Amino acid sequence: MPLTSELITLDKAAIVAFASQFDPQPYHLDKEAAEQSIFGGLCASGWHIAALATRLVSETLIKNGLPFVELLSVGHLKWTRPTFVDEQISVRITLTDTQDESPIADTYVQALNVDVCNGDGDVVATMSATAAIAQDSATGETA
Repeated sequence: MPLTSELITLDKAAIVAFASQFDPQPYHLDKEAAEQSIFGGLCASGWHIAALATRLVSETLIKNGLPFVELLSVGHLKWTRPTFVDEQISVRITLTDTQDESPIADTYVQALNVDVCNGDGDVVATMSATAAIAQDSATGETA
């Protein structure tokens, strides 16, 4: 069964602040320009969504008893629809393979498939990734 995160709401100020610094496209910065763009309205940068998804993944793994250390890789990232002002996002994480060998001491590698969803449950992005998860220090076992 997938692990599900809390919701985060994307307000206009956060969308514009992120885009101003990291992805200054008109449809992320200016309402009028955005309305005339292919998106039809002010929307969050895909990189903003990816950053928030990373935060939600780490929080959700920890909340579910998996001591997240670090995201090691993202093998796939695809945005499937824009996320607009005042929409919410969450993540749905499916745990797949584990590997004992990790580049970080005292961790194992957990593979993840992540759906980033809006408040209606529609997928707005997908990601496959690997995370370093701390091993139980007493037994050396994976969580």
